[in-house]
Amino acid sequence: MVHLELTGSLSDLNVLSVGLRLLLAMIFGGTIGFERGVRQRAAGLRTHMLLCVGAASTMLVSQFMYASYGVGDPARLSAQVISGIGFLGAGTIIVTRRNQVKGLTTAATLWTTACMGLAVGVGFYVCALLMYAALIIILLLVNVVDNRFLKVPTSTALYLEVQRDIGLGNAIHFIHEIGWTVREVKEFPSGRPDVLAVRMDLESDQAMRGDVSSMVLLKEQEGVIRLEM
Repeated sequence: MVHLELTGSLSDLNVLSVGLRLLLAMIFGGTIGFERGVRQRAAGLRTHMLLCVGAASTMLVSQFMYASYGVGDPARLSAQVISGIGFLGAGTIIVTRRNQVKGLTTAATLWTTACMGLAVGVGFYVCALLMYAALIIILLLVNVVDNRFLKVPTSTALYLEVQRDIGLGNAIHFIHEIGWTVREVKEFPSGRPDVLAVRMDLESDQAMRGDVSSMVLLKEQEGVIRLEM
């Protein structure tokens, strides 16, 4: 029988061990979620924190059942968590009106965070810490390298709604300023006579200036009502 006491190794099931594992799960998952939240992704701080704690709790319950009653299979429960997270991750992946896929990184962080939670829950602290460090490096440091040297966008498209009386002049001027060229403009029905809705196909041969992330500043231009990238 497993007794939850303040004594014993951190690899055993005791109050100190269980509390530490859940605390680590909250911290690890929360940090990863904070990074996603800062980037305004669908799954942020609370989602990643809950996910990591939930995965850790699954392993703790599985360990407790096996050690106390001789029943249960920790590997089976962890497999269910890993496969189940796939459905949650799929909910963060969207296809925009331009048939571009977004949310893959967030879905991957959800899945990896769940795996990290399983490692924490089973008491495999070394693996959990190394996973945590790897995630931070990938999301922060590798992201800089990826955006600067690997992702060199040459073309993109956006959906834009502006006030019809102001027109597209300000938006197009800003787009040119950040290094993009408007290749084609196609108007769409907006449902409102005072709103002009268009799809713009853009291209850029200036890798450093043609940064897609800078396009979000287009929302601040006069007359812009809605922007979808």
